[in-house]
Amino acid sequence: MGKLIICNGKQAFIPYYFKITNTKVYSIEELCYYVYNNVELLNEDFFGEALIQWLRDELGLEDRANKLREIKNNQGSFKEFTVSILCSSDYYTESEIKEFIRNLDELVNLSPYEKLKQKGDNYLKYRQFAEAATVYEKILDGEEVTGLSSEEYGNLLHNLAIIKLHMVGIAEAAESFKEAYERNKNPESLKQYLMALKLSGKDDILSEEVKGYGVTENQKDEMLDEVNTGLEEAEQTEDYKIVEEFQECKQTGRINQLYRIADELINRWKQEFRREHS
Repeated sequence: MGKLIICNGKQAFIPYYFKITNTKVYSIEELCYYVYNNVELLNEDFFGEALIQWLRDELGLEDRANKLREIKNNQGSFKEFTVSILCSSDYYTESEIKEFIRNLDELVNLSPYEKLKQKGDNYLKYRQFAEAATVYEKILDGEEVTGLSSEEYGNLLHNLAIIKLHMVGIAEAAESFKEAYERNKNPESLKQYLMALKLSGKDDILSEEVKGYGVTENQKDEMLDEVNTGLEEAEQTEDYKIVEEFQECKQTGRINQLYRIADELINRWKQEFRREHS
């Protein structure tokens, strides 16, 4: 959880799992801490029966579980539900809960676009790329898009480019970064576009675009230094070393070891896929 939490109540044998942050909580105090510090990540799924059953079956908080079910059945507000949870223990003081309510009111009063954008940003922050893409595309395909400024539209394209970088490929991401910059005029989008060109080996196009966009030599050198630093750091990662070992086994004919490494990679990717889509 990232903080020492003193728990006075029962500890769950089976934790409650928050998928988006890959976080497990084992007590009512840990649940309160998570809700208090991550309220912007919670959505309608948080009202589900699974949480109510967990409180009753794992923590023995039958009265609190019944209260939450009553709120749910009466179509109570998100505020009622979350505040009821915070009041389930003495972890937060009354003044802290009032501050939480003020922050929650600000979130509730966001525009439909702001709520969707924040939801997509949270998915992206925690590497839930498919979910983030779905939210951003929903905005771009919906009525909200007509009210967006050119900068806001470009920022959505920038985030979609980041997702493409992880899920599709560098070339596709490069085009989206370019389109993003054409709209938002954000130097970060331009830098990411030029870096994507460099990483995809399109040096001729990179040279043309550097001139076309008026990038100075100093800016270009800084960008290339950042690319080289990133590549050097990547070479020190475990994933890079595994891929290198895979290539070496392939070149030297060590078939059994090659299959072992391939199985390990595939199993890891399967686990990541299941976590992101379960």
